[in-house]
Amino acid sequence: MSNRGYHQCELVFSDCRVPAANRLGEEGRGLEQMSRWLGATRLQVAATSVGRARRVLEAAAQWAASRRQFGQPIGRFQGVGFQLANMATELEAAEMLTLRAAAKLDQGTMTDADAAMAKLYASEMLGRMTDTAVQIFGGMGLMSELPVERWWRDARVERIWDGTSEIQRHIIARSLLRPYGE
Repeated sequence: MSNRGYHQCELVFSDCRVPAANRLGEEGRGLEQMSRWLGATRLQVAATSVGRARRVLEAAAQWAASRRQFGQPIGRFQGVGFQLANMATELEAAEMLTLRAAAKLDQGTMTDADAAMAKLYASEMLGRMTDTAVQIFGGMGLMSELPVERWWRDARVERIWDGTSEIQRHIIARSLLRPYGE
């Protein structure tokens, strides 16, 4: 459904021996190594979601300023104007959360919860933004002549890969409860 140009492939290695000099990390600690990388990839999903959302907002605002109904641009109607205002506010919040986590990554202090919060909020924000954009564009938002329907389809996977939204919530909750012995 989404990211039609992206192809997921499976690699199978049978009886494959890797020389010790070619290993990444210590033997038996692969999950630990992967976990360190996963935080950065979750942050990448957050940043990608923010960038995509910025493009969606620009297109929705441009459409709302140029599409006319009842003698005026649809952006002047509160129903549309308020949606644009909400989109802009959510985008800024997602970007700040993502930038904060990125700064912590640069400083070596980013936690799993920092990455999880950025990915969770930014990917879900992108889903809400693309859904709202389809609504603002109306019937044209579903037509393949415009990129809005593709943005809507492509946004869905951001909430799944590199850990679903539910996994991100679990990571965040665990970090909140850990200091209390849970």
